[in-house]
Amino acid sequence: MATDYPVFTKTFHSSVYPRINPTNAALSAKGKVVLVTGGGQGIGKAIATAFARAGARAVVILGRTASTIEAAAKEIAEITDHATIARSFVGDVCDAESMTRVFRATRDEFNRIDIVVNNAGALYLSPIQTSDLADYWRTFEINVKGTLNLAQALTTIGLDSNSDIPTTFINLSTVGIAMPPYPTWSAYAASKLAAFSIASFIDVEMRGKVRAFSIHPGRVATDMARNAGIPTFEDPGMLSFFFLFPCFKQVALITSRIARCILCVACRDAGGGLPTGTFCGLQLGRGRVAANAN
Repeated sequence: MATDYPVFTKTFHSSVYPRINPTNAALSAKGKVVLVTGGGQGIGKAIATAFARAGARAVVILGRTASTIEAAAKEIAEITDHATIARSFVGDVCDAESMTRVFRATRDEFNRIDIVVNNAGALYLSPIQTSDLADYWRTFEINVKGTLNLAQALTTIGLDSNSDIPTTFINLSTVGIAMPPYPTWSAYAASKLAAFSIASFIDVEMRGKVRAFSIHPGRVATDMARNAGIPTFEDPGMLSFFFLFPCFKQVALITSRIARCILCVACRDAGGGLPTGTFCGLQLGRGRVAANAN
């Protein structure tokens, strides 16, 4: 397969295969309580759905629009014939009290929170010279303050002091934090870099209690991307991403496959082989989806 640069992966896939299917027993989320911010649509909804399909005890989704997250929770519950409990909360990650309320309610009902996915985010593209400062800073509030609020709620309320199993914190990041500066992307890249750093510090400061990962999902076709005018590769013929780290078993652009990648990290005992506190993602190439041969 031709690519823009060397590929060290031996096996390629263009569709989901058994080893990364949410119903694979090796990826079982049985008994897990999962909380996903921005879980009413797009990547967040797909992540929540994947965990439900993998047998999670409960999936808790958070969003700012009641009708959207309530409909998503109903759909998620119906997918598993209500075997997985689906809860929805209206809240803003920028509001610390809102995060406290959600985590406390979740702990009160389920006694524990096993997996937290920091999916809610903001994307503002504009040259620094002409940027609207309010919009620019709002990006930081959602991506940075939101991550901090989520992290504090998890570490102060969400952890089970009686458990010796660490909670998994997954931060949805971007490959932009590892690339040279690209015009108009400063607000998004800088704020996401700060969020990545917060996740890394969580992993170090809460070692043994929290394991943290930051994941770049690729150019996924979401409303946020479309509204920003970012080209996405929803067309299967345009799928062209491959792994940077061997922790995942499959990568593709459409949201359901991204969700399965996250499932691999969260539900395998060792994080699928990925060192905690690290960044992993997909890089653009030409051809089908690449997967680790293991």
